[in-house]
Amino acid sequence: MTLKAIISITLVLLLALTAPAAADTDIRPTVVVDYSMEPAVLMPGDTGTITISIENMAGGEVYVQEDDKTFDMNAYIASITLGGNNDIDILNNEYTDIGLLGPRDTIKLAFNIRAKENAEDGVHFLNMELVGGSDMYDLNYNIPVKIDDRNLRLIMATMPTTVMNEISTIELDIINTRPNDVNNVIIKPEGENVSFNPAEIFVGTIPASDKTTVEITLNTMASSSGTKNISFTASFFNGDNYHVSEKEETEINVVGQPSLIFTSIEVTKIGNRYSFIGDINNFGTTDAKNVLVSVTESEDITPMQPYANYFVGTLEADDFSSFELSARVLSSDIKEIPILIEFRDTDNVYSSVTGYIDLESTSVPEGGDKETPIWMWGIIAIITIAIAGVIVYSWKNRKTAEVEEPEDLDEEELDDAEADEVED
Repeated sequence: MTLKAIISITLVLLLALTAPAAADTDIRPTVVVDYSMEPAVLMPGDTGTITISIENMAGGEVYVQEDDKTFDMNAYIASITLGGNNDIDILNNEYTDIGLLGPRDTIKLAFNIRAKENAEDGVHFLNMELVGGSDMYDLNYNIPVKIDDRNLRLIMATMPTTVMNEISTIELDIINTRPNDVNNVIIKPEGENVSFNPAEIFVGTIPASDKTTVEITLNTMASSSGTKNISFTASFFNGDNYHVSEKEETEINVVGQPSLIFTSIEVTKIGNRYSFIGDINNFGTTDAKNVLVSVTESEDITPMQPYANYFVGTLEADDFSSFELSARVLSSDIKEIPILIEFRDTDNVYSSVTGYIDLESTSVPEGGDKETPIWMWGIIAIITIAIAGVIVYSWKNRKTAEVEEPEDLDEEELDDAEADEVED
């Protein structure tokens, strides 16, 4: 990006004639000189370009008649030279034989310069010399060039000092302390036994005296316990010059504890089949999406339907959800069941962790040490049918007795009536 530091120098080169070009012709052009600098401010060691623009502001005809004189409105330029100093080198310092510049014509000349590695901060002046042709006077002008060694600064806006085996988020401020814009800013995080997503962050352009904040995902799911060193650097371009900021370093402490944990586990055993009911908790600082818990299959552990796995969904930070799983255990040596927890982090990156359910907390139903044999189920069925038959038989006898009692009552009433008639 070109930031013009333009100073318009209206040079009315009334460059008084020391001798006329012809008996009645004077040279009287009006010239304007502009310049621009890219980049606007150099850093020590930077290269840059000063573009000098010269425009002949004369309008109308090339020759102008005033009274009894004819004026030539062309500007005759023999050469332009740019001189360096103790802090700045000029890589191409002269243009010669520039020639004629007609009315409203413009010419632009680029001078490449380089700030020395030990250049001092401040404003440095370069001398521009324009040599006029024909009878024009020469021109000298000082062009200011600014050098500033200030770099980008990185500040960790949010940075946890202690993390678990989890996915967490870091906020990093990138501050441009320079007096000019910087371009193509890229942030690169690095760490010991940790990973970052993304591995590099493209920021782009940061204006002068401004800042940009980026979020970086820190993954410590597979990190071992202990102190880890992490750092951040910023690379950028000042014009066409590549620079890297100072490294911003810090330490974090990793605790070997997953952020997704099981609580309130109830284990039920029937034979060699186990059922697990409990809660899964998000103990971390970021949301876990698409959470799925599954029994990990092995030679001695077989997931059982319908709860071989259980989809939980999204678990926000400090939230929990219930789940249910089933498995068949084929060996008495198995003391715990591995449970695979799969999820996606806030950047939709897949992650997984394995938790364990202790079988020692098993709640065994009474008489449930072994599965009930088939022959015993048959005996139970026969006994059940016999009991049902006895109940039905008893119920029918009771109903028969209730029907016969009214008939007996009617016969007794008839006998009493007949006895009364005989007495009469």
